Amino acid sequence: MVAIFDETLSAPFDGQGPDKVLKRTVRELGEEDRAPVLALLSNDPLRGVHLQSMIEDHGLCHPKHRGHFFGYYEDGRLTGVALLGHLMMIYAEAEAEEAALNYFAQAAVASGAKGHVVFGPREQVEAFWARLSESGRETRLVRDYYWYVCEQSQLPLERLQLRQASLAELEVVANAQAEMALEESGVDPRVADLEGFRQRVAERIERGRTWVKLEDGKVVFKAELQSITSEAIYLEGIWTHPNYRNRGIAKSCVAELTHRRLRRQQVICLVVEPHEQIARHIYEQAGFVHHGDYQARYLKPAPEN
Repeated sequence: MVAIFDETLSAPFDGQGPDKVLKRTVRELGEEDRAPVLALLSNDPLRGVHLQSMIEDHGLCHPKHRGHFFGYYEDGRLTGVALLGHLMMIYAEAEAEEAALNYFAQAAVASGAKGHVVFGPREQVEAFWARLSESGRETRLVRDYYWYVCEQSQLPLERLQLRQASLAELEVVANAQAEMALEESGVDPRVADLEGFRQRVAERIERGRTWVKLEDGKVVFKAELQSITSEAIYLEGIWTHPNYRNRGIAKSCVAELTHRRLRRQQVICLVVEPHEQIARHIYEQAGFVHHGDYQARYLKPAPEN
C-alpha cells in the first residue's frame, strides 16, 4: 500500500552526540497486515475490542467498514491503527499516541473520510478533534459517556431467560431496535432507510449478536453483543420495553449476560451516559465498575473543498 505520509525527523539525542533519527509513516492497510494489526490491538483487549472485532468479522478491507484502516509506523514498527470513514476510531500505544493522532487527522483529510462520528476515550477524541478541526470540520453534537467494565458478576444467576434472536423474529426485534433509537434520539431509523435498517438488524441476528427475552410476541428486553473478541465483549443496545420497566427485568437479564460471558473468561464493557442514573445503578449492582470516560463526537459534513 502507498504511504500517505512518510517523513524522517531528526532531534538531538539527550543534547549530546549524534542526532536521533525517527521515521514516521502512515499508510492504508491491506489484508496482508492482519496479523500485526491484531497483535497490536490484543495488547489492550478492552481499548482494542471495537477495532479487533470489526477486523475479525470482516477483515481489514470490506465495504461494511464504510471507510479504510490506516496504520501509523515509527521506524517501521506498527504503533497505531485507525478506522477512518463514516466512523473514526483510533488505537495507539501510549508513547506514540500524540504523534499518531496528528498523522491520522492528516490522513483523514487526505483520504476524504466522511467522519460522521469520532468515538473513543474522551481525552483521545478531544485531542484528535483539535487536529481535525484545523481542516474546517465542525462539531454537530457531543455525547459524553462513562466507560464501565465488568470482570466479576456481583449478582446471583436466578434463572435463564435470554436467548439468541432468530431471523423468524426479525420484525419484532427490528421494531424494538427502532423504538429504542426513537426514544434515545428522536429519530426513527425505519423512516430514512427501512431496508438498510432491516438488513443491519438481520445481520446482527445471523451473527448471534442479539439476545432477547420475549413475552406474548413482544421483545421485553434486548441487548446487542456489538463487539466480540476472545477476551472482551462490548455490549450495546440494552433496552427494556416501556410496559415492563420497574419490574427488575433489566437487572436480572444484565446479571444473566454477565454470568454467560464471564464464564468464557471474556471481560464485559459498555458505555452509559452520566445522567442515566437508573441504568448506572443496575450495571453497578451487576458488577460493572467505572473505568474511564468516553466520548462520541458527531461531526457536520465536511466542506466541499
